[in-house]
Amino acid sequence: MSVAVLLFFFGLLFTIIYSDSEKRFLTLIIGTIIFPNVALFTTNPSISPQHIILYVYFIVEFFKDRENFNRSIFFNILTIPILLNIISYFFTALYNSGIASKDMYYGIRDAIDCLGYIYAAYLYARHVGINNFAIKLIPFVYIMCFCGIAEVLLSDNIPYRMVCAAFPHYNGSFDLNSKVSLIESWRLRTFFTTKHPTAFGMLLMSLFLFYLPYLKKDALDRKKILFALILLSANLVLCGSRTALVCALLGVALLIFDRVGPFIKFLIAGIVVFSFSALFSFMLDNFQTSHAGKGSSLDFRERQLLFTMVSISNSPILGNGNKFTSHVIFAEDTRAQDNYGDDLGGLESVVFSLLIDRGFFGLFSYYLLLLWMFIVLFRHRKSPLISGGFALVAAGTVFVTLSGTIGNCSQFLFLLAGCQLGQIEKEKIDELEAEENPSLDDAKE
Repeated sequence: MSVAVLLFFFGLLFTIIYSDSEKRFLTLIIGTIIFPNVALFTTNPSISPQHIILYVYFIVEFFKDRENFNRSIFFNILTIPILLNIISYFFTALYNSGIASKDMYYGIRDAIDCLGYIYAAYLYARHVGINNFAIKLIPFVYIMCFCGIAEVLLSDNIPYRMVCAAFPHYNGSFDLNSKVSLIESWRLRTFFTTKHPTAFGMLLMSLFLFYLPYLKKDALDRKKILFALILLSANLVLCGSRTALVCALLGVALLIFDRVGPFIKFLIAGIVVFSFSALFSFMLDNFQTSHAGKGSSLDFRERQLLFTMVSISNSPILGNGNKFTSHVIFAEDTRAQDNYGDDLGGLESVVFSLLIDRGFFGLFSYYLLLLWMFIVLFRHRKSPLISGGFALVAAGTVFVTLSGTIGNCSQFLFLLAGCQLGQIEKEKIDELEAEENPSLDDAKE
């Protein structure tokens, strides 16, 4: 089976190199999902199939469509917040280790791995648009969701084992020679070929909110979309990520809230406030303290926050260095602990890792990017193909704030939101071309 997985991987690379823009981007998304970042070709430097697919995609786009590549990179809707993030990576490395250092190398790699997916999606959608892509991705969504259901029925994640075992190095925590499952007695947990149920939850939530507005399309597509949404909803429950489920509901609520009249908005707000008040004590009981390791809790995150503030006490503005949390705090065979020796888990919030790595400047630039994306998509929410974009970014922002970016799960959010941002530019280009080249009928008039 390892040979089949490797053939599939090289087949994806062949498709990226020799196919058109639409197939290249579909291949990028499928490859990003199928190959988790714990499957590696080399460990030093760390090179995964995900990295190779992304880098090859950019190289091909550069040589095949230089004009679109240049305009997408230098005249992007997100140029200012992305530039600030790049500056943050640079000055963090410069302050902590100097320009010729591993810290600078880690910053470059991290910037590409994080921001590169926005650019890749923007490159595609600005040139082609997203309608056909969204429909053609649906069969893969079906397959992914059926695999999630099979994972529960078999209590074994066979796709994950097959994919990870095919590559020379594996950086995960499972024994690939036996059953791989995170299903517990008190909850179901699935993760397909992502690193963790949290990452799978981000993927499912992002796809759900991306496809939800497509229910307004024609009858044939509506049936496909509806079935996909049902499968995604089922898998959101099965993956066991409470954050993913809550954020998906938040996104749906935002979409509904945006579409109703003032009176209904007031009524919904009242219901939400009343419901939250009624459930507040229940939430405190279930989330304030840990119960026999049953998931993260508020007091757990409070200890993580205190650990974070102590960690950046000497460098609050620029942090301790790019990748400091993964290469120092969570170095191989170590776990982060507070002053009392208590385990601090994985610092379940992007706030903690950003503060430790890149300080308050890094935190500000990252959230500015998310806010910028939200504002742009909110302003264009009347466009049918991207009407749910603002809800997707809002839910994704809450998600990474609550549960972090385990398994680089933000790439799923950035791929889909980046598509929608590229669609905005595509529509602007189409309007300009229509004005410059009026139809024959218009010319006669």
